[in-house]
Amino acid sequence: MHCRMIDPDIPQPIVQAVVNRCGIISIRKLASGFSGSTVAHCRATDGREYALKRWPDAFSRNRIESIHRVIRHAWKEGCEIIALPVVFPPLTGSALTDKLPPDSVDTVLSSNGESWELSHWRPGEPLTTNADLDTIRRGAEAISRFHGCTASLGSLHQSPPIIEERLRTLASRRRHFPIPIQSIHQADLPPEVATALRDAANLLHWKWDEACAQIHRSLTEHLGCKLATQYVLRDIHTENLLFSAEKPSGLIDFDAVRVDTPASDLARWAGSFLPGQHSSEDIWEAVFSGYRENTDNTAQAATVKLATDLCFAGTWLSLANWLVWLLVERRDFDVPPGILAERIYSLIRVATPRS
Repeated sequence: MHCRMIDPDIPQPIVQAVVNRCGIISIRKLASGFSGSTVAHCRATDGREYALKRWPDAFSRNRIESIHRVIRHAWKEGCEIIALPVVFPPLTGSALTDKLPPDSVDTVLSSNGESWELSHWRPGEPLTTNADLDTIRRGAEAISRFHGCTASLGSLHQSPPIIEERLRTLASRRRHFPIPIQSIHQADLPPEVATALRDAANLLHWKWDEACAQIHRSLTEHLGCKLATQYVLRDIHTENLLFSAEKPSGLIDFDAVRVDTPASDLARWAGSFLPGQHSSEDIWEAVFSGYRENTDNTAQAATVKLATDLCFAGTWLSLANWLVWLLVERRDFDVPPGILAERIYSLIRVATPRS
């Protein structure tokens, strides 16, 4: 008989559902990340491993199910490194699952207003910012495979949504600046976070207007362009693509999946490594060469230009976001102060490249 080791923070209806479905005997919560979700590692009686996730409250059941349909489609099309959600049989008369719409894929468990999923555990570890260029290239190749698998869901030629989104964020953030340095002292933050914010505020004091002008100029150039958009990841960084033996082995965390330009994924992936040891030219060359392995060269120049422009915009807007989130909105992030400070310093390093 197996002895169950179940984290007491997991709601009992969720525990019962995954035990009944997969024979789970162990549920161990993992450290929280920036997204606000809860993730636990699960082990079943047959040795199989799973990830149990509570979605952030901002995600509706319909939104989660739409994401699941996209990633299940990509998996069926051959992207086998995806952390595939487990399908649950309908639980007639159970309070666990809300009444399902006709096209529900039955991958979402609901309890007390919370939405949960169980997905197959993917092996591997995330890369560091100093990963070698060939491994970075293989990561971009994996991203292109995902895009190839979701392309059959359809493509729409339009101005990419991320462009208007970034321009709206730019307009919003400009209203908050300059932020007085003394507000850092009033925020009662851990010392390492306060120091990182002070360095970020100083950088923005000198470079914010120049960066804003460049972001606005570069993105408005793309605004009227009708580019191919499709389902993309939109948040593919080092933590969300796992590697084993220097090869991609796990694609996880699909909160941001939606229809947009593939350039948004290239920008996010390349930006993960710009704080590291390699030159930006070498990183971009590795990313673009890897991505071309599974895609044609149609509109390649436009994708390259848009990716680099989105990366620049994302860096400076993220720096501004952290100042607003922590000093104006006073948000709390359930991560160690050192990790939060390093996130801010990584952005500073990208915004101030080595000469």
